[in-house]
Amino acid sequence: MGVTAAARGKLLLFGEHAAVYGHPAVGLSLPWQVRVVSTPGPTWELPGLGPYEPAVRTLIDRLGTMADEEGQPRPLPGLLEFSTEIPLGNGFGSSGALCAVLVNLFFPSLPLTAKDRLAWLAETQFHGTPSGIDTALALREGWWALDASTRPVTATALPDPGLVLVAGSVIRQSDTRTLIESLARRREAGDRVVIDTIEELGRISSQAVTMLKAQTVAELPSLIRRARHGLSALGLETPALTSVVDAGLGCPGALAGKLSGAGGGGAFFLAFSSEEAAGQAIPVIEQSVEAAQWTALPRLVVA
Repeated sequence: MGVTAAARGKLLLFGEHAAVYGHPAVGLSLPWQVRVVSTPGPTWELPGLGPYEPAVRTLIDRLGTMADEEGQPRPLPGLLEFSTEIPLGNGFGSSGALCAVLVNLFFPSLPLTAKDRLAWLAETQFHGTPSGIDTALALREGWWALDASTRPVTATALPDPGLVLVAGSVIRQSDTRTLIESLARRREAGDRVVIDTIEELGRISSQAVTMLKAQTVAELPSLIRRARHGLSALGLETPALTSVVDAGLGCPGALAGKLSGAGGGGAFFLAFSSEEAAGQAIPVIEQSVEAAQWTALPRLVVA
């Protein structure tokens, strides 16, 4: 019989780009999962991965080397059958979830902190110097404060604030690594817009953590609006993102919304006062851009 493992996608609410410089972040572990079923065999078989197969084979080799270094049994070959509900490459943490699901599969008995470290190190294959936010959320459920001053991040559980969220994604104009490196160059060159805005985004995220821990969430929408303004000032909100967020905000019951993740297109979310309001807004949001712009249609986030 096959062995099954799973890991989750993520939605970043606060801390985009600021977390790169040690500020905290707030994230939600999504119910959307990547799953893998493993059946023992003489060689690694990875059907159905198409162009992603070489990267997954490299990742498996990397985890094998890490097992040797950590004194863990090396993963045994076999048939790996993957399925995913997470949109790929759009800010929902698909690469982090892939690393996490293989760590869950190959090292099921390790404590969570050890899994955090292995999944974080594995994700360097995709993002160079990842914070560990995506992999931490992939290995957990619920809402989390993420201390990005440590590597990997330190995750602290937060009470569910009860926000009704709609999330989706549009075509990306740039990838995460390129966006982070571009802002880093501008910051190092003394660009005051980048320096001051990243500090402001960090302050907003710290305030959000404090509010969520205290369960005083009435001001969260105003923090989301402030964070959106900062991310727009950095040039990270594309015209398509502007269209979908503005369309959602024009609907009854809308509270706030912004991009989620690195930006340049990709993931976004909107908060609503009720599930009924969110459900009525989804068709309006969907019609705000051409069908070809969508990489993941807007849908209700049900934790």
